[in-house]
Amino acid sequence: MKSRYALAKKFRLPSSISSRTAKTVQIPLNRPKSAFRNIPLPTTTLFGRPAVAAVCSASSAEKDKGARLFLFSPPSPLAQSHDPTTKTEWFASAPFSIKMLNYVQVVTTPTADTPGTAILLHFDNQRYIFGHVSEGTQRAMIQRKLSLNKIENIFLSGPVDWRNAGGLLGLVLTLADIFSLSRAEINAKQKKKVHPTAITPISALKIHAGKNLSHLLATCRRFAFRKGLPLEPYEIRSDPRSPKDTASSEPDWKDANINVWYMPVRSNQIESPGSSRRKRSHDEFREHDMAAPPAPDNEDAQRVAEVVVKQMFDSNWTADALVESTLHQAKLPAKLFVRNESGHLEVYTGPMPGVDEVVPDIPVLVRQPWPGAVVADLPRTEPSKQSLCYIVKGHERRGKFNPIEAARLGVAISDYRRLTNMESVEGKDGNLVTPEMVLGETVAGSGFAVVDLPDISYIDALINRSEWKDSQIMKGICVIFWVLGRDVVNDTRLEAFMQKMSSMKHIVTSADTCPNMVALESAATQAYKLRCVDSDRFPLPAHNNELSISGIAAAHTSTYEIGRVGKTIQFAPRYEHQDDKVVPFPNIEKLAQPSLDTDVLEMAAQAKRKISDPVFIKNIEKAEADIPNRDAEIISLGTGSAQPSKYRNVSSTLVRVPGYGNYLFDAGENTLGQLSRVVGDELPFVLRDLKAIWISHLHADHHLGTTSMIKAWHEETLKSDPSAKLLIASHTHMLDWLREYSDVEDFGFERLLPASFTKFNPKTRVSDPRVFNSEETKQFGLEKIEACLVEHCFGALATVFTFPSGLKVAYSGDCRPSDAFVQIGRGATILIHESTFDDELQGDAMAKRHSTMSEAIDVGRRMGARRILLTHFSQRYQKIPAMEEDFETQHNVGTANKAKTDEVVLVAFDYMRVRLGEFRQAQAFLPAVQKLLEEAEQ
Repeated sequence: MKSRYALAKKFRLPSSISSRTAKTVQIPLNRPKSAFRNIPLPTTTLFGRPAVAAVCSASSAEKDKGARLFLFSPPSPLAQSHDPTTKTEWFASAPFSIKMLNYVQVVTTPTADTPGTAILLHFDNQRYIFGHVSEGTQRAMIQRKLSLNKIENIFLSGPVDWRNAGGLLGLVLTLADIFSLSRAEINAKQKKKVHPTAITPISALKIHAGKNLSHLLATCRRFAFRKGLPLEPYEIRSDPRSPKDTASSEPDWKDANINVWYMPVRSNQIESPGSSRRKRSHDEFREHDMAAPPAPDNEDAQRVAEVVVKQMFDSNWTADALVESTLHQAKLPAKLFVRNESGHLEVYTGPMPGVDEVVPDIPVLVRQPWPGAVVADLPRTEPSKQSLCYIVKGHERRGKFNPIEAARLGVAISDYRRLTNMESVEGKDGNLVTPEMVLGETVAGSGFAVVDLPDISYIDALINRSEWKDSQIMKGICVIFWVLGRDVVNDTRLEAFMQKMSSMKHIVTSADTCPNMVALESAATQAYKLRCVDSDRFPLPAHNNELSISGIAAAHTSTYEIGRVGKTIQFAPRYEHQDDKVVPFPNIEKLAQPSLDTDVLEMAAQAKRKISDPVFIKNIEKAEADIPNRDAEIISLGTGSAQPSKYRNVSSTLVRVPGYGNYLFDAGENTLGQLSRVVGDELPFVLRDLKAIWISHLHADHHLGTTSMIKAWHEETLKSDPSAKLLIASHTHMLDWLREYSDVEDFGFERLLPASFTKFNPKTRVSDPRVFNSEETKQFGLEKIEACLVEHCFGALATVFTFPSGLKVAYSGDCRPSDAFVQIGRGATILIHESTFDDELQGDAMAKRHSTMSEAIDVGRRMGARRILLTHFSQRYQKIPAMEEDFETQHNVGTANKAKTDEVVLVAFDYMRVRLGEFRQAQAFLPAVQKLLEEAEQ
């Protein structure tokens, strides 16, 4: 389907026809003009919007071609009304839907990369997501080359929890950025008076889900903020066809393309008595507050959350807005401004509260926080036992026009369009010709259902829904997508229901039926290539391509088909199953082999010979004799910045210290999936030994995988050590987010031990350390945690973890080079530092408050760090960052003891595992790795 701009460009007036010879007329929706009697008019509902039609008389050179018709978009699409109510009403009165390509496609099935099932419904003018937007969904869409443009509605199935919606916020932020870019493009083109852009920004993003949708979104108010994209949560809290109400066959929601019926299904399981435990845990987390917020009624609580969500995505806040306060009242740390004698603003650098003895209480100016962030606490809510399902159906389409019959009845060709638009016309001898006389049978709308059953307690409510017996609703429904939790697919009640509905196609996605295939083959293929270069540092991502149902290999059963990624069902222009679009299970070795260069393999062989040399090994052991915990392992789970890409996931690094435990530094979206790919069957043991999670700051790419990591730890340790605690160290706002989200889902919040870093010396920007007593050291393996504020965003922190053995792990998070970080990190054993930009983009690094590669290395040298691992690369470096420096071993004067120490620098890749005592070995392979990836980019 061509864009409106593309059509306008295609039908541009020829140079031989001047604009004066053209007649233009505004054609209202569904109201064709009869002024053009010699030619049939085009579809007047052009892409669902008013169209401008221009009829041009032929020039003398083209008189044999007759008149020509040109279609154009209105000149100012942004000025049009996008009122959803008006839109719904207009299409409610329209007799038929617009004819266009319409299909539904399975985007994700349950795997380590994509824990949930996402289904994409395609129309030429819009796309819809149904099912789950779990962690990894956005990255899978990038892998499948599915554009995020035109997504205006998301229909979340199941209960509102992190399993189903863990990728929602990241997707929303990306859609908001796409909207901003396309809107800016339109504005720029309008200023230049050129053709409108082919991209039309959506008017609002609508998210449909069950109870707690607004609360989940509102918990993100301290770190999610976009302007100009209204986000409209449609929270379904009641049953639209409950037994108490008169059953209605009318859809609960509709637009230009589809009708949607909501089907909330409640569990018959008795609510678990966990609220008192959560309340006690809330109180423990809120020791710094005076009291918890009062609990309003449900409707008031929902309204509060909805207002917060509106402020998060559709406010008029500007970064330049300053508000007046006094020095004593200003909330620190913050950049303060004062007016000088000339009345101009300048940064305040005078005495500060908490540092200097005498502090004047003078007027100061501070930036106004964005509106959503000023809400201190959300009203309380509780987990829901309601799973939302959907029935989706397209509008009716008119029957095929029969031109032979129209000609027999004496209808003028110019009236054909009127008949197809359901208008009666005059035939020969003045007889009235109605549309029914020349149109085939009306084509009923067709569609599908999405049924989400997290466990067997939802089955009875589902099979007893009244919709299944309503012929008006079910007419045209030919497919049911079953999104099932574990141990649901083989329930006899469900099997009997499927057999009863045997006229429909049943497609099942479940962790029981769908193999743990590699959903991100680009990243896995790169990992395989790296493994061919250095097998000790780069494991093959754990995966399984076997289709199995209860242990029996099969592709399908007599009652249902196993859902596969790429499975496509077309509804229009004709109904068909397109199994040729199913994505085959990736053969990673086969995909990688053609691009493995012999020169690269020879360089790798040379590196292997080098590190096997007894002299090399002896020199390493001598040089590293004073390094503690040389068997400590650093696993890079995500090495990209901002948002996930094909080759790099967002930030996360796991440090495993034998004898002490495992420590996670940041947890971007789908950290758990990345960890599962790296460690495979070791995952339960890794989770049991997880002692602490550090979150550096509240940017989505650094912490949206935290909840699933905590829940996985919680579920695993309940089996082995229910009394175990997990340390969560971060800024208080991160801890507040976890506290508020725990009202939506019981993910193990009551078993967390918070370590909040909020009070800092305004001069040094260093916080008081969290020192562990002997019992805590035994429990968490740590001697102390130090932290300092760094220049990036509000509350951004760098940290140093110190172990009883003397091991010091310094982690930068996102930041500009920091003197305070150098101070607390002196003598670090290993520095893990962000390296977002190469040295040529120094200006970008300063503007976006990140570090370049040279700056990161310089921080390590100033610290006297023995080992430096560079990570968090801009996604512009798809495979490998630009490395300007030869990372040979450097001799460095460590500021901690003024003695010469060796320093080794490595670049991190996703899935990379390197022990502290193997940095030199890994560095030997770096030339081969660099050549491999440079050739791959070519």
